[in-house]
This record gives sequence, C-alpha cells and structure tokens, in this order.
Amino acid sequence: MILSDILIAKRAEGYFYVEGYKIQADRISSAGYGVLCIFEPSKLDKDFSCVLGPGRFAWFPTAKALEIITAKLDLSDHLTLDLHNGKGWDSGPRPFSNKLADLI
Repeated sequence: MILSDILIAKRAEGYFYVEGYKIQADRISSAGYGVLCIFEPSKLDKDFSCVLGPGRFAWFPTAKALEIITAKLDLSDHLTLDLHNGKGWDSGPRPFSNKLADLI
C-alpha cells in the first residue's frame, strides 16, 4: 500500500464525514476532527502477500510522511479546540502525541 493522501475528517454523532463518505468512528467521542490516511494498492500488494503473517501488513513511514501526519494532527487539534470553544483535553498535549504507533 502507498500513502496517497492525508485528509482532515469532521466527526459528528459517532461518524466521520469526508468527501461525501460517512465512516463510523471506532470509539464514542464528542464532535471534532480527525486525520484520515488514504492508501492505494502498490505493485508490492500484487506481488507479495502479507509481510508479517496472515492479515498483518507493515508500513515503513518516511520522515516526510510523519511530518505531514503531525501537521494534520496539529490542524485537527486546533479545529477541535475551536469547535469546543477552547476546551479539548484540558489544554494539555494530545493524549496520543507521545506514541509513534498512534500517529499511523
């Protein structure tokens, strides 16, 4: 899979809305914004099966991809804070900002 786009998606009533699609959120939370990574099949997907066993795929992010993801997460934080009149997660750091796995 190739990372082809990173989008900001509005979350409301348990769903994310982006480009005419309605995607159910994994957890119940208040209205806000999230970051959606879009992937497209690559030649590798056609040539090889799962790389870490059945149903387990791996992605080695580039520094540039992580920069873009971090920027989109920052934007979604600001949009969510604006939506809630400056109240988010007690104005502290993102609850997931210290774990690389949560950026992906």
